[in-house]
Amino acid sequence: MKRLLQPLFAAALLLAPLAPAQDPTVLFNHGDKDYGMYRLPGIVRTTSGNLIAYAEGRKNPEMRWSDAMVFFRVSKDGGKTWSDAAELAKKPADAKQNPVLLDKGAAEAGQIGLHNVSAIADKDGGVHWLYCVEFNRCFYLKTDDTGAAASAPVEITATFDAFRPEVDWKLIATSPGHGIQLKDTGRLVTPVWVSKGEMGIGMQPAAVSTIFSDDGGKTWKRGDIVAHEATLEGTKTGSKMELPGEAAIVQAGDGTVLINVRNKGLQGKRGQATSKDGATGWSEIAYIDALAEPICHASFTQVEGGIVFANPANMIMRKSLTARLSADNGKTWDKSFVIEEGVAGYSDMASDGKTIYAVFEKGANPSDRDPEAVVFKSFGLDALK
Repeated sequence: MKRLLQPLFAAALLLAPLAPAQDPTVLFNHGDKDYGMYRLPGIVRTTSGNLIAYAEGRKNPEMRWSDAMVFFRVSKDGGKTWSDAAELAKKPADAKQNPVLLDKGAAEAGQIGLHNVSAIADKDGGVHWLYCVEFNRCFYLKTDDTGAAASAPVEITATFDAFRPEVDWKLIATSPGHGIQLKDTGRLVTPVWVSKGEMGIGMQPAAVSTIFSDDGGKTWKRGDIVAHEATLEGTKTGSKMELPGEAAIVQAGDGTVLINVRNKGLQGKRGQATSKDGATGWSEIAYIDALAEPICHASFTQVEGGIVFANPANMIMRKSLTARLSADNGKTWDKSFVIEEGVAGYSDMASDGKTIYAVFEKGANPSDRDPEAVVFKSFGLDALK
């Protein structure tokens, strides 16, 4: 009897449904703190091992560039538990609305927005933060490894004024997600874009570049232009692209800095350039066959033996968020892991070398560009096959 039951039991195991994959942890849900939508997630891992995740809350999803605020949460146990959401900074008392957003009908009168936060975890244990107000001012502050003990915000908009000889901008932004600190020099670098404010809601025609600090965030300078809209005149550096925008940045194992740029090129591929110092001497943009482009922000992180890139692996819509591993400094992307099979948009990642910590926009409410929540999920490097 036992011999008869054994194969039947084994067959039952084979036919039994597999245990469902663990659901991501919701960090920022629509409606939290009376904000109708959360977007543009970011995450950093501090030297103490803390994870700080952040996102942009928008009061009115219909007027998403109006009343917006940046919130963050902290985990001290690798993402198992998280602190309550807290505001990163207050709106400046002298803030005024960007007239371009009003003229384009993208914002409500009387509202002020904080946008496009970019954080950099410093080897000294602290965290550098940059964020924009009304897409025409930029501020910097520094906190400890829990987002507390914040320094007074310092305006660094003058750094962007150095772009004006090439782009007479009306809108500026740090790219969402995170920046990097170069291992050899300690330089702080984050991607940015500047726009003349003429197309769409004012975010094109644009040029993509970086800003950097060599003194721990005290002062900031502009880098060379990496890429610019094909119709944009006056730029002295950078490759021509069709509607370049938000960019992700990483330092590869050989020290090379890679920047990967969102674009609307007919190739349907991500554009990528390299530099030795994250600021100057950018290579011509190369379109990466292995990295599809659905016109969406993407993310990078460094891991043991390589770098990981993530974006929606689809040329049509924001879905199938996929992480890809390169073991040759961004030349090829041979291994992959699907982080989220369904609708998923902007993402960001951090890593301790072996574990990857991801935050991303999940769900559609009502479209693939209007997520239901910003969520967190971690996975091991061995998940990339």
